[in-house]
Amino acid sequence: MKDIKVSVLIANYNNEKYLNECINSIKKQTYQNVEIIIHDDLSSDNSIEKINKYKNITIIKNKKRGKYGSYNQMNAYYRAFKKSNGEIIFLLDSDDFFKKNKIKIITDIFLNNKKTVSYT
Repeated sequence: MKDIKVSVLIANYNNEKYLNECINSIKKQTYQNVEIIIHDDLSSDNSIEKINKYKNITIIKNKKRGKYGSYNQMNAYYRAFKKSNGEIIFLLDSDDFFKKNKIKIITDIFLNNKKTVSYT
């Protein structure tokens, strides 16, 4: 089986207290060819300091936050997507987490289900 690259795009705004669980849920995945890109939407808590404690994470720091939360979230994912290199993209909010095998299960489905997924 081909070991394809996976990108996990994380939108963050003032979720410092959840970031460890969120990031560790990606770092501890059984599937390892994963890049993590976190878009921070001008958090006023210590989110950036917490993220900086981890290695191999790309951080995008937004300099101007809009007044609509859903627009800010979509902008975060869009900007992170433009930086991503993965063949499979996962979206994750910073106050959520993945179960340990999630990326492997989805990647296996992606690679083994040619009828549903077009893979080049």
